[in-house]
Amino acid sequence: MVLIAATTAGLALLLSDTRVDAAQDAGLRQFGAAVHDFFSPPRRHWRRAHKRATVGQSPRVARDATETREPEQAVTQEQPARRGRTSGAKAPGARTPGAKASAQFVPPAAAPTPRPRPFEAPNPQRELAQTAPSVDARPARRDRTGEQSDALRGTRAARAKTSAAAKEADKAKEAVRDAAEKTVPPQQTPEAAPSPSACQMRLGPDLASVEFLPPIHAGQCTVDEVVRLEAIVAKDGRRIALTPPATLRCPMAETVIHWVRDDVAAVASSLGAALKSLTVDTSFECRSRNRIAGAKLSQHGFGNAIDLRGFTLANGHTMRLTDAAANKPARERLRQVACTRFTTVLGPGSDGYHEEHIHLDITERRGGYRICQWDVRDPSTIVASVPLPPERPAAAPPRQAHSTAKK
Repeated sequence: MVLIAATTAGLALLLSDTRVDAAQDAGLRQFGAAVHDFFSPPRRHWRRAHKRATVGQSPRVARDATETREPEQAVTQEQPARRGRTSGAKAPGARTPGAKASAQFVPPAAAPTPRPRPFEAPNPQRELAQTAPSVDARPARRDRTGEQSDALRGTRAARAKTSAAAKEADKAKEAVRDAAEKTVPPQQTPEAAPSPSACQMRLGPDLASVEFLPPIHAGQCTVDEVVRLEAIVAKDGRRIALTPPATLRCPMAETVIHWVRDDVAAVASSLGAALKSLTVDTSFECRSRNRIAGAKLSQHGFGNAIDLRGFTLANGHTMRLTDAAANKPARERLRQVACTRFTTVLGPGSDGYHEEHIHLDITERRGGYRICQWDVRDPSTIVASVPLPPERPAAAPPRQAHSTAKK
């Protein structure tokens, strides 16, 4: 109720437009101003801005300071104004609400405008407009006439000269590179070869033609005392070639040399001609057994194995060691002496991987165990090995003849 009464009193005071001296009743004027500000947000905004300009003064006192009329004159002018409103006519010199508002509300000072930008200051838009070619200049460039055409031709000529100079420089570099490649480099001292082992010293020129190679280290495959066996010298001095040459470990090469000189040459002579060459299938090769993934490392990876396909006689006759049609006594003799010289002999009938060649190695096993699996076959054995269907029993019913006539 108190708030409603105070609000009503303040509204009545404002509507009556009665001037009250600040010195007589300052409290009432402040209360009326507070009520007026509560119902007039625009005026409250103006008062907040006007307060910044009159620091140290109350908002009401600052507004009173802007008024030029004296309190007594304001009272004398308000009385005719009230009488004029009562009679319906305005007295001369009476203040109107609009005039009062124009005297009381002072608009804030206008915001200062920035100074114009100096012409000397950088202006990207002006520079772009100056550098961009005009519409009139574009046809001249397309026609290639006047100064622009001359400048364009000069630029192209300079580019052509630069390109020609670059090409000449590239040719000079290529010539220098070719001359450097053709220049013979100075001879470099080769690495000192390892001293020959006792086994290698035994392989003299009267036994074989060999070449000593450095040790081989290829992953798990390691070979020491490596020799390249190119040919074997027979007892009568003839040269028995190995095609292709075999890369073996020296103990394995020595075993092959004595087997060929003492046994294979004698078997070849029994066939009517001297031994000329041996056909080698595989010597050193870093792989698993039978090339099966996950299997143990083959003896070929240690240089201890060789695979042979056959040999050639001096008269041109060729004999395959696994050929069933070849001389069977000669192949049986070769099998016997091979199983005596080597610890492993694998051929046809062993495991299905040696049907076309003979595998020989010198693997050392516990207790001197040896493997000799080489079936010397003949054509009759091959034919008999094919299973035939059994004969038809006599108690079986007779077969019925199938008629081809159409029903």
